Amino acid sequence: MVTRSFLRRSFSLSVNGAAFAGAIAALLLSLSSGAAQAQFNPYRVFTDSGPVTQEEKDRRQAERDALRDRISPQFRMDVPFVSEASVQGLEAAIGRYRQIVAAGGWPMVRGDTTLRPGDSSAEIVTIRQHLIMEGDLPPGSGTSGRFDDEFRDGLTRFQIRNGLRVSGFLDQRTLKALNVPARERLRQLEANLPRVKQLMKINRSPRYVLVNVPAYTAQAVQKGQLALDSAVVVGKPSRATPQVDAKIVEVNFFPVWSVPDSIARKDLIPAIRKDMSYFYDNRFNVSRTWGSAPLDPQQVDWMSPQVASYKFRQDPGPQNALGLVRINMPNKHAVYMHDTPLKRLFNQSQRAFSSGCVRVESVWELVAWLLGPQGWDLAKVETQVASGEKKNVKLRSAVPVHFVYLTAFANSRGVAQFRPDIYGQDAADDGFDDQPDALVVSESRAVTP
Repeated sequence: MVTRSFLRRSFSLSVNGAAFAGAIAALLLSLSSGAAQAQFNPYRVFTDSGPVTQEEKDRRQAERDALRDRISPQFRMDVPFVSEASVQGLEAAIGRYRQIVAAGGWPMVRGDTTLRPGDSSAEIVTIRQHLIMEGDLPPGSGTSGRFDDEFRDGLTRFQIRNGLRVSGFLDQRTLKALNVPARERLRQLEANLPRVKQLMKINRSPRYVLVNVPAYTAQAVQKGQLALDSAVVVGKPSRATPQVDAKIVEVNFFPVWSVPDSIARKDLIPAIRKDMSYFYDNRFNVSRTWGSAPLDPQQVDWMSPQVASYKFRQDPGPQNALGLVRINMPNKHAVYMHDTPLKRLFNQSQRAFSSGCVRVESVWELVAWLLGPQGWDLAKVETQVASGEKKNVKLRSAVPVHFVYLTAFANSRGVAQFRPDIYGQDAADDGFDDQPDALVVSESRAVTP
């Protein structure tokens, strides 16, 4: 019996007690003089990468989440990526950025700058000027050199528009994005407008699914209106999610994963050779050919070169790399959309972790939408999942699905958004360069489609 507990997210972090004690000593020393006390900024002693208590980490994360949740609705893509409204929004944004470029663009920020709440710096004035130009701060707010609440909110708007993690401070990724010249942002907008226009023909279908790969977002569109959107995980740069036009024909509850040969050779076999428990814990089985009986893993010589030709399957269940449901969309690239047991990766701003397939955060809602014309709703989908029973449901009418690559887009109000060129299709120096934390490293190493 499968319950919703499989869908919950959890994680744990550890604290280095010795390092924490050292930081406390440093803090007490810094407070020994009145001048130091007056200038003390706790963000400088207790950083996200330094020795902080779990309670302090949780408090800061709660602050960042609240900041993101308060501001991000302003920048939700409220129209389909491919629509007349998005075209008009892009055209309006292009006009505005042409004016910015004609006026000389925005100033650059010194490359070693790091700023946190409470700091004072001439660079804050420089950044304020930039944020005003792009509409992240109102006119007239560009004179203060202090990192106050107004500046933090403007920086947060910039981070959200550029697909960055809401950090609450000026980190290196945000600094890099701020230093992209206005002329380059204009070129990015101008490059994506014809892409959107070329895709407009997909709206001939009354219902379709679109995945914008660099935006890590899926949309379900019905009669030209946005019916549903969801965060997604896409292929890592070395295993890029291809641009696809296909049709969704079936939903598979509790699927078996037939591991592609390339993933078996590159990922699964090395993982098994390193630790045999990986095979058992994740409920794989192995056979010589797809049609032959499973082999006894204890009798397999895992170091033999012959193992590379063996075929692997993973049993259904919460440990399955496909999660509890697959959305079947036959195509020459053998990619599809599916659930995932690695749900914590949806919390990352940069989500290029898969081997090419697309993992969907709101997968139950998407399945309910796909099967809606056949009498399914979200409650029925969740009941089917909770039953633990394998079931394949064919769509009476196939739904088109499109994987596209748009690194710049705009909503109905003409607010421009930009995303990193993770596969290098726009420019050579705007790729995927997040420094992952331990959670990301651990979960992104899992053997997945």
